[in-house]
Amino acid sequence: MSMANEVNNLPEQDDTNFFVRFLKYFIPWKGDGASEIIRKIVFAFSIVLFVLSLNELTDFLKTDQAELNYAQNIVKYEPDWDDELNLDDVSADISDSSADVPKGNDSESGSKERKVQAWANELLQRNSDVVGWIKIPGFCNDNGDEFINFPVLQREYKGSIDEANNYYLTRNIDGYYYESGSIFADCLIPINEKGQADNIVIYGHHMRRLGTSFTHLAEYKSGVDIVKKYPVIQFNTIYENNQKYVIIGCFVAAADDSQDDIEIFDYWRYRNFDDDKYSFDKWIANVRKQSWYSCDVECTADDDYITLSTCSNEVAEMRWVIVAKKVTAADNLDLIVKSYKERPDSEIYFPRVWRNVWGNNKKYLGWSY
Repeated sequence: MSMANEVNNLPEQDDTNFFVRFLKYFIPWKGDGASEIIRKIVFAFSIVLFVLSLNELTDFLKTDQAELNYAQNIVKYEPDWDDELNLDDVSADISDSSADVPKGNDSESGSKERKVQAWANELLQRNSDVVGWIKIPGFCNDNGDEFINFPVLQREYKGSIDEANNYYLTRNIDGYYYESGSIFADCLIPINEKGQADNIVIYGHHMRRLGTSFTHLAEYKSGVDIVKKYPVIQFNTIYENNQKYVIIGCFVAAADDSQDDIEIFDYWRYRNFDDDKYSFDKWIANVRKQSWYSCDVECTADDDYITLSTCSNEVAEMRWVIVAKKVTAADNLDLIVKSYKERPDSEIYFPRVWRNVWGNNKKYLGWSY
């Protein structure tokens, strides 16, 4: 058999230049069969989709980094706390600025008006809605930056609680769109020179993988050891310095009446303990009934409290809540920390929607869930 016969069936060599051959491979060309045209169209569409997705991902990552940079930029306004938080000294280190703090906003109470502290002046120039600063000392990322270290804002209540409380859900301290939102206090009882609520409810988003706002509060679901490690929350109103609160309860809560078989614990409505419906005794009983941990902390209606509220994503539309009491001279932080214990699941009250998913059990899926 001659060599000619061996090459008779080989395709003719394409002598066009490389660029034209490259285009022919990817772009429908005269003489292409139907299947070849379909292949090229699908391929071209895939390339376009990939480029668009890459562009979206780049913008997404840039937005994330911008939010992180913005949050760190605001930290420069942080108050000058004690250099080192020493649990043995906390009780004795109650600032004079906390003495005789008026409660509520009774202008006829005769209480002396409070003065704005120096640390807050620059913040108030930036936004007059600033009412305080919150921080969990030592609760840090690998760079040493505290996860919870933010100014607290409060929008003026003008007849609509939802409108006022929702204002900072997607706005930063400068009033611009900000996915992480701001940390803000319930609007109904203003924090001002005349006083404040007995229990200040403070809200922040759970931002999952981004980790900003109140996301890392979810780590308090991981077990009693983290409560023992970070039991103190520092919270100043703009009229105070070096105020410290000790955690007394952590729990999941229903946000709507339809989520439980009984009357839900509407913790966000317990502002002043001044009536039967929202009494202190009812409030503290519910905190203890639903808390994942127990501790030996004496709590009375005369004490000041903060309630931190964020989303609990293990079950849709639930809340993760941390309650803390302002430390007084009578509190021994060392003994309180030693008293923290994990409560058996059987002793904890979980709302029905939680039980439907996880049973009567605690559940922690990681802070970024």
